[in-house]
Amino acid sequence: MEDKTAKELIAQLKRIADALEKSNKATEASEKRRIVIEKLQEKNLKADLREKIIVNPEKVIHTGPRPESNGSL
Repeated sequence: MEDKTAKELIAQLKRIADALEKSNKATEASEKRRIVIEKLQEKNLKADLREKIIVNPEKVIHTGPRPESNGSL
C-alpha cells in the first residue's frame, strides 16, 4: 500500500514539475516577445520623428566636402 502511495506522489510531483517548467517557458517567451515589441515601437517612434522634422539646408553645418561635389565649397 505504501509503495502505491509513494508512486502516486512521485507521479503528482512529476506533473507539477512539468507544469512549472511549461509555465516558465511560456513566461520567458512572453518576456522576449514584449522586448521585441518595445524595440519595434521605439524604432517606429524614431522614424515618425525623422519624418516630422523639417531640416533647413541653409542651417546644416557641413564638416567635409559632399561626395557629389568637386571639393569646392
